[in-house]
Amino acid sequence: MLQLDHIVHFINRNPAQAILEWEKYGLKAIRGGSHINWGTYNSLLYFGLSYIEYLAVENPEVANQSENPLISQLLNDSKQFEGFGQICFRTSHIVRLKEDLKTKGYHPTEIFEGKRLRDDGVEISWKMLFIQQDGPLPYPFFIQWNQSDQDRFEDLKRTGMLPPKQENQSVKSISFVVSNVEQVTDDWARLLGVPIESKNKLKVGKTDLVFHDKKNSEILTSIHKLKGDRPFQVEIDPPIAKEPIIVFGDILK
Repeated sequence: MLQLDHIVHFINRNPAQAILEWEKYGLKAIRGGSHINWGTYNSLLYFGLSYIEYLAVENPEVANQSENPLISQLLNDSKQFEGFGQICFRTSHIVRLKEDLKTKGYHPTEIFEGKRLRDDGVEISWKMLFIQQDGPLPYPFFIQWNQSDQDRFEDLKRTGMLPPKQENQSVKSISFVVSNVEQVTDDWARLLGVPIESKNKLKVGKTDLVFHDKKNSEILTSIHKLKGDRPFQVEIDPPIAKEPIIVFGDILK
């Protein structure tokens, strides 16, 4: 079963600035660390086991040589805008998932090995799987951690990375604004192996994915200029504020 793992937010600044920004709203984001082999670094805002990753280029020379599709997208997109880039789902069977995707006619990449050294000296590691595609809305990618969910949850609490206030919060929904709602909804339902809840909504694990028509979307606002078909609005349960919060160009509520 897939669960939302994280949302990647591309930024053109030190990820530590996201920590300072969320402090204004009484939420704790943390330093993630450096991905030495990819030339990137990040900070993380957890809601339960799901989180928003603020990802930036730390070493352009290394990043430009990386074969990781996410890093390639970061390099391309960050030249144009800051904002949500991709979403990632967690699996316990990444090899089996890859074969399932191939059977459905998708084109998964090789499985990438990832690792990062935390500030406390602990190295964490994982596996990642992407899907090759052409189109304005990037497919989700997949991750398998080398720790169980329970072990990761307890570790995050023990180290203070997941404060009590955010332990019981979760990502309730992610809204996208797209050019072809029906086609995207059908495609993602097939890809993720989930039923269509309504004409424009899927449920993956505990999180709703909602697709809105770009021409008629009520969530488009004059203060946000959408760049392509991307995640646009994230809803947290319980809500993080009475009114939506805009951080580095994207909306959370």
